[in-house]
Amino acid sequence: MKRLVLAGSVGLALACASVSGLATGGPVGEANGAVVGQETTSTLLDGVFTSAQARRGRRVYSENCASCHGAELKGGEMAPGIAGSDFMVFWTELPVGAMFERIKVSMPEDGPGRLTDEEYTDVVAYILDANSYPAGDTELPADKAELDKIMIVAAE
Repeated sequence: MKRLVLAGSVGLALACASVSGLATGGPVGEANGAVVGQETTSTLLDGVFTSAQARRGRRVYSENCASCHGAELKGGEMAPGIAGSDFMVFWTELPVGAMFERIKVSMPEDGPGRLTDEEYTDVVAYILDANSYPAGDTELPADKAELDKIMIVAAE
């Protein structure tokens, strides 16, 4: 039991360090490679992905992510939930580019970086859709600099 508690504590500490940039060597003023306070041009409430993109992302997610994060994005033994309150606590007030980069460099666990930038962006669109953000008429771009201009805010 003590090992389980210790392992959970270490995992939580690593997750927090990763979000703050400490695990990647970034300065405290950065969050996952995006400078905090950088100019944003929109939020997720502006409909920044399309329904078609989210559907493509669902297929990629089902093939590459669901075995660890679950079909309902609620997480599992070794992977965090990426929907609902788990998503909100971890990602709110960070740019979408930080989420894209985090997924791209660390997922899927058995082969990080093996998907195309478009596939990673589609997965991000699916995760956003699963978290009740509105779809729009324009797809999320597969460009981190552009994604950094979109802020993750609490869904209404």
